[in-house]
Amino acid sequence: MKKILCIGGSISNLVTAHHLSKNYEVHLIEIHAELGMPSSHPGFLSDLEKLSPYTTEDQIKFLRPYANEPGWGLRSEWLCKHLAMNAAQQGVLIHTRTRIVSILQQGEHYLVEYQGGGPTSSDTLLVDHIIDGSAGVPDAPGSRTHEIDATLNLTRPDFGMTTAWFGGTALTTDCTALPEQAWGFQRAEGLSEVWFDGTPSWTPEHGWIEQIQSSLSSTAAQRTIDAQIDEGKRLAEAF
Repeated sequence: MKKILCIGGSISNLVTAHHLSKNYEVHLIEIHAELGMPSSHPGFLSDLEKLSPYTTEDQIKFLRPYANEPGWGLRSEWLCKHLAMNAAQQGVLIHTRTRIVSILQQGEHYLVEYQGGGPTSSDTLLVDHIIDGSAGVPDAPGSRTHEIDATLNLTRPDFGMTTAWFGGTALTTDCTALPEQAWGFQRAEGLSEVWFDGTPSWTPEHGWIEQIQSSLSSTAAQRTIDAQIDEGKRLAEAF
């Protein structure tokens, strides 16, 4: 059976792994200790039905999607955890707290050297294809990143032109009058996510509860969970 490696525990990669696990041995490497943490993607979904093939009814209830106009707000890190658990149950081999040290192309294959959580837990993996979604995952503590040769012809998710975005979580009661340049939506726990392209021009009255920096598409529709799911399906169909 051919082997495929997905680099990065993004929603897109988890959807791709879900589909490819039916016909391939799929490995997924995540540099953080757990998938979905820290959050790197807005928790906004336009079409709730897009989650149905990848989550159970109980999991969707747990996510508590909150109706916005239009769409739904939810915690994207919780969605990642559910997607990862379901992918693992389908046979996807998930390696957390693991960093790629090198990738060497050997004919039609790739030899991947990686290092795990311990200082000596290193190994290699020979795979047929690599989907590099590492750009969609924040750097690990200490700014540790994967060592991936940019000249390698790897498959990568495509969300168009991206820029650096600031994302913050705040009390919904503080977010009733957002500036025009902000993108905000509500979640069920009394919190809202507020996103700015670049440096934020506004601070909530009671401060930010969480803050993240992420590289997101300059196109609004491509910043949604829907776009992550659609891109994951597109990559899987390419194989």
